[in-house]
Amino acid sequence: MEGIVGIIGVFILLIAIYILTVKYPILKNILWAAAFLRISAALIHFFLFTLPDGDLDAIKFEYHIWLFSKLSFVDYFNSFKTSDLALTFTWILSLIYRIFGRNPLIIQSVGMYVGLLSVILLFKISYILSKDLLKSKQSTWFFAVFPTVILYNALILREVYVMYFLLIVILNFVKWYQSKNIHFGFICLLFSLPLYYLHGSNIIITVLIFILFFFSSFNFFINRLKLEKFNLFHSLVIISTPLVTLYLFTILPGIKIPYLGKFDDIFTFSRILFQTKVTNFGGSVYPDWLSPKSPLHFFLLIIPRLGYLLFSPFIWDLRAINHLLGFVDGLLYLFVFYWIAKGILFEKHKQIITRILIILIPLLIVYSWGVGNFGTALRHRVKFIPVFIAISTIYVPKITLTKKSEVPKPNE
Repeated sequence: MEGIVGIIGVFILLIAIYILTVKYPILKNILWAAAFLRISAALIHFFLFTLPDGDLDAIKFEYHIWLFSKLSFVDYFNSFKTSDLALTFTWILSLIYRIFGRNPLIIQSVGMYVGLLSVILLFKISYILSKDLLKSKQSTWFFAVFPTVILYNALILREVYVMYFLLIVILNFVKWYQSKNIHFGFICLLFSLPLYYLHGSNIIITVLIFILFFFSSFNFFINRLKLEKFNLFHSLVIISTPLVTLYLFTILPGIKIPYLGKFDDIFTFSRILFQTKVTNFGGSVYPDWLSPKSPLHFFLLIIPRLGYLLFSPFIWDLRAINHLLGFVDGLLYLFVFYWIAKGILFEKHKQIITRILIILIPLLIVYSWGVGNFGTALRHRVKFIPVFIAISTIYVPKITLTKKSEVPKPNE
């Protein structure tokens, strides 16, 4: 019975996918290919064998979805706790279990649908940045068949939802930066909040966007004053900023950010040094030299830790056959970052790329100190790959599989 209900969920997913292909006919083949790969992975995980990273947290999250679904509505609403942000998405998804009963495949179907929405969002960002339809579809294909993206779209984990909301944030950030329409700025800030509830460290994105938003509004306000014009919305942003800042400094000391600890811990590095010790275990553990012994080591190891988060395991780290997935994944990341770095260094650099990197790199640094083995690194870095693929669209050359057709010359 459980399998039948799950298959019904997959059929509902197929109908939803068909609706997406009607709405976005230009992405029809990409969406169906992405759907086939994700559904195949989910069915294999559900019926045949457990996929990599499909145990431990995936089982824990599914179990909490079931626990929340059994509560009365009064107890259910009272069970929401901001102190345990990791369970927020399970609290919401438990509403599905209330309707269909306990069936992991249905929850997997929701994740797969969100993953397909992410494919569409990536295409939109790529096209806005590159203004090139062919290159945008090329990047979307790359994302659609990216192995670890498929994996984490098919499992009951937070990664697929982080990717989705991060893409919404970046899409509206790009629209706001290019149009200076304050409407997109507010949407950008609004959708950064679900990211915080998916993982507390993501509050860094909200803070950085708010800072960029304020300075942009301030410059716009000054320029309008020079023209003897007045803009109400930008004025409200400038007026409200001191109040928001004061509020943040009031609540920040009590907020515990994953990997960083409380506000005071950030400056003493106590939580970071502790985190590197408790995560430094397992068969895929980082080399010993990546473990800081003092705050000075923290600064010296920022770049190496960032490199291990994004590209590990390196060939000298391979110690088991299951490390090959991470090795191939790291090579794909190197491919993406090669074109981004080459484009930034040697081609015409776009300021919007700088702004996006200002938002993402500090968070990547935080994540780099939150993991101590490349198994966990593989899972954390997948959150960011759609944005980096979208950025790389500007710089990656067009790949064509057919020769350009020759046009007959006149009189031939």
